[in-house]
Amino acid sequence: MLKDFPGDILSALTSGGDSRLDIGGGFGLNKYLCPALPDPGIVCASSCTASPIEQSSFDAAAAFFNTFSGAVSVGSRSLLLHEQARRIEDYLVRYFMAEGLAEAILCPSGTDAVLTAVRLRAAERGGAPMTAILPSASETGTGVPLAAAGRLFDGPRQGQPVTQAPIGTLEVALRGPDGAPLPDDEVDAAYESAVSAAPGRAVVYLTHGTKTGLIAPRNPPAGAEVIVDACQGRIDPARVAAYLRLGWPVVVTGSKFFGGPAFSGAVLLPVARRIDRNAPGPGTVLRWIAAVEAMQRFAGAASEAAGFLDRRVAAIGHAIMANPLLVPIAGLSSTGPHWAERPSIVTFGVRDAGRLLSVKELKPIHERLAGGGVLLGQPVSLGVFGGLRVALGARDVVQGTVAGVDHLLGAIRTLRPDPAARLAAAAE
Repeated sequence: MLKDFPGDILSALTSGGDSRLDIGGGFGLNKYLCPALPDPGIVCASSCTASPIEQSSFDAAAAFFNTFSGAVSVGSRSLLLHEQARRIEDYLVRYFMAEGLAEAILCPSGTDAVLTAVRLRAAERGGAPMTAILPSASETGTGVPLAAAGRLFDGPRQGQPVTQAPIGTLEVALRGPDGAPLPDDEVDAAYESAVSAAPGRAVVYLTHGTKTGLIAPRNPPAGAEVIVDACQGRIDPARVAAYLRLGWPVVVTGSKFFGGPAFSGAVLLPVARRIDRNAPGPGTVLRWIAAVEAMQRFAGAASEAAGFLDRRVAAIGHAIMANPLLVPIAGLSSTGPHWAERPSIVTFGVRDAGRLLSVKELKPIHERLAGGGVLLGQPVSLGVFGGLRVALGARDVVQGTVAGVDHLLGAIRTLRPDPAARLAAAAE
């Protein structure tokens, strides 16, 4: 209820999400180790997971919150919220070159946006059984497999179905046992086999930007129903428009690459599927205001992005190679001139006593780096071992450098296994 909206900007920014946004009281950190307030002292290389809010984005959200909270009635607050949401949706449609192709539906998070797209798909076909075919869970958002199955993905009712249609899931491996990406044609063939074997209607999740930057499948099986997961935001707007012309819903976020605060999701829905929907809550709108401010700044610097990413990724790669305890893990290969066709996520493993550390063993290292002011992407599973990620984002392009780049590269060159990692291994 709007009459019960949070009374301060920090509470409002983290409202209407789920447990991942909870902070440890006061000015604590959320699950992504991001503070609630801007902190220019953090070296942020975590745009594949989440980024702390920037000051200018925070100021934009706070300005609307002051107007919103000063409104004299619930009705006037509702009107302000509705008008602001429509402006954000119109901006997303323009940014992604989707005018006349799609409408935008704001959601509390990217995972919520996936669930929204699933519910719409299920409603279109009544209660017919479905099978969601998506990359292995390690390459998608944590809650995406549950959302793709039409189930709640967080909270006490996690796992509860929210669609009448029964939805199963099939996962397709994108990497081999050594962590290297499988060939595109092999992955495409695996998706085609999964579609053939799937009971009920098969819905393929074309993930345009996994946790490690991969794109799969490159060529979805002919005639397959498709939902595009572009939540990383590492995608050419013209590519989004091309997907929409095929009738494929596209899920995006304003966080990840764009650097807005975590939990700003949206579905770009082809216009033929126009529906009535509920208005987004204050928290969703505030986070999207911050994200749009970041997107607008990036739009002015996007022409410089490809060259910047190439230079910075090369420097990060050199720092990794300079440390004998680190092992680079291949990701996206450059495929074209647009910045979104260049790698912007660098993944590496950490070697200890002749073996590569697991995700569990990498977590203390990730937390130790964060405690020292260097925020990397959360550890991800790469098969039998785990990887850490250095991710570049829009704020880096806008600034023309990674703030604290020397600190970041130095941390990579001198990174060592954490004693806590050895204890974790011994306990397994």
